Amino acid sequence: MKKVFIYISLLFTMISAQDCDDNMLMFDCDGIAFCNNEPDFGFDCYVNNEFCEDFNGDGVTDAWLGDGWCDDGAWGVDFQCEEYSFDCGDCGDEFSNTFGYCDGIPESYSFVHDGLVRQYYLYEPALLEEGAPLVFVMHGYGGSANGIISYSGMNAIADQYGFAVCYPNGTIDQSGARFWNVGYSMHQNETVNDVDFLSSLAQYLQEEYNLSSQNTFSTGMSNGGDISYMLACQAPNIFSAIAPVAGCMMTWIFESCDPSLSIPVLEIHGTNDNVTWWEGDPNDLGGWGPYVGTEEGIELWVDINSCTSNENNFLLGMNTIKHRYFDCIDNKEVWLYEVVNGGHDWPNYSSQEIWNFFLQFITSSGDLNGDGNINVLDVIATINIILQSEGYNSLADINNDGVINILDIVALVGIILGN
Repeated sequence: MKKVFIYISLLFTMISAQDCDDNMLMFDCDGIAFCNNEPDFGFDCYVNNEFCEDFNGDGVTDAWLGDGWCDDGAWGVDFQCEEYSFDCGDCGDEFSNTFGYCDGIPESYSFVHDGLVRQYYLYEPALLEEGAPLVFVMHGYGGSANGIISYSGMNAIADQYGFAVCYPNGTIDQSGARFWNVGYSMHQNETVNDVDFLSSLAQYLQEEYNLSSQNTFSTGMSNGGDISYMLACQAPNIFSAIAPVAGCMMTWIFESCDPSLSIPVLEIHGTNDNVTWWEGDPNDLGGWGPYVGTEEGIELWVDINSCTSNENNFLLGMNTIKHRYFDCIDNKEVWLYEVVNGGHDWPNYSSQEIWNFFLQFITSSGDLNGDGNINVLDVIATINIILQSEGYNSLADINNDGVINILDIVALVGIILGN
């Protein structure tokens, strides 16, 4: 956790305050001195102002204001006052931006689900085409949507490749931490239905912003990865592929996952992860609840997707072994990035590799056989779906009315003739 050593830091700061450059010496809402240069914690400074520079050399200039953590004194510093723009809303309240500390923080939106007002952020690159893909990025336990925006760096990938990114917020549990309800031991009394919330939000965004219903994907860190697995098992009609990072399959999800529903899966996981253990925790020794090991979870998806071939490659410069399982049903591959000696984190290559994975499964309405062309073979496939009552396939629902019938065949023929 980025603020584990905050009190040590503050003590050190107060002791060495006389050595702090005048431009860096500042005081919080309660008059506590701090030096506005704290690269040791992964963030460049406490306050994002004219003196906040890329001290840690990671190419990103970031601060504690607007980082998703509430700095109301609980961490030893208090930014809940006008001077610091009320911590840019990190405490869940309204904030001002009088001194420009909150410049660049994305606007949040509200979505009402099951009587709860849920919050999310939506990032749309400047050049976003109609029908563009949509990627959901979920924060970890105790984190926030605002935090994972900075942590993941997914917006930069979205700018490069032209897709929208949704960062939803989980609800607050009895400990005051944001979470996704995947059945942790301490959440047995929680009833929030996050699968339905995320599915409903995805469908709303697809319609409201004209984003692709066939190309909506999910990724997330830790607890955000866990809920991605749950979406794969319970909402594969909404999310076309998932890519958890440091996530796991809770045992109850693993055992109840419908084996008839295939979906592409990528897991990125450190072998020395001390939170979500590589070997799993079937006996709930860690207190989160029973969950299966990383490789066991991957094997489930290899079986579900009927993958018959595999290869292993060491990725130079990434300290990672890429396990690829292919020749699967509808080419729905399964990948495992084994981060050798890696911990519980989001490797710096994750967002790029996640998009590379999702990119393989971008589909177009009408291309039912996935060969990249829309032709008479797709018309035949659509007719078979109608005659054999094979169920709903969004690729065959050309007019997006929720029903596959003769009207979709007419629309499909129109596309072919138009080409």
